Amino acid sequence: MHLRVLGCHGGESPTHRTTSFLIDGKLLLDAGAATRSLALAEQAQIEAAVISHSHLDHIRDLALLADNVIGVRTSPLIVYCTEPTANTLEKHFFNDLVWTDFTKIPNPSDKKGSTVVVIERIKSGETFKVCGYRLHTVAVNHPVDCQAMIISGPSGTLAYSGDTGPTEALWDAVNNVPDLRAFIYEVSFPNAMKQLAQVSGHLTPAMMAAELKKFRPKSSTPILLYHLKPGFFELLKTQIAELGDSRLTILKPLDEFEL
Repeated sequence: MHLRVLGCHGGESPTHRTTSFLIDGKLLLDAGAATRSLALAEQAQIEAAVISHSHLDHIRDLALLADNVIGVRTSPLIVYCTEPTANTLEKHFFNDLVWTDFTKIPNPSDKKGSTVVVIERIKSGETFKVCGYRLHTVAVNHPVDCQAMIISGPSGTLAYSGDTGPTEALWDAVNNVPDLRAFIYEVSFPNAMKQLAQVSGHLTPAMMAAELKKFRPKSSTPILLYHLKPGFFELLKTQIAELGDSRLTILKPLDEFEL
């Protein structure tokens, strides 16, 4: 399993990109930086996107991705998400007001007459097959419906927390994975902003360290940190380093891993 980090921050700047990960060139986990980070030909190779939740920094590039692949892909871009996220995408995003409704426009290069984008509703806690992987969702703690993802393939399993504050069900799920190769985990605000982190469904380094006491993987597993807020990035780096946890790596845009 090849993991490519397209974006991994909780905001945008010339050196920070919002959240998006690509597996083996074809499966997108969230869509915050897909078009900014991929050539047009690479965008056309994406077969499906699994969206954790409806916040803009995780869905933004679905709009531009759909615009870029129309007439290029010969099959639709499948977007998997839960009912609340799907409803938001249809009502507030692909609505012919904010952006063209590519869920209703036929793709001229698709002989089957499919639309450019097809939204597939999944249930929280469901396990389903996508792009040759087995993907299991777990609800986490965020102001809107948000799903962690556990993605399993022939070479092992990757876990992605999505945006979350303190939670329980996620740990039950990841601790039972026999072949976990990496865990993408969020941290957003510095320790002095604990109250803001709690209200917004995020973590500080100290909160993250407390949560990681619940993490008991069956083998040594690297923890790849994402969603650091650009305005506090340097302070967050210092506070994370002070934890002295050798498992922690702060992700950078365009990092790549073989799992």
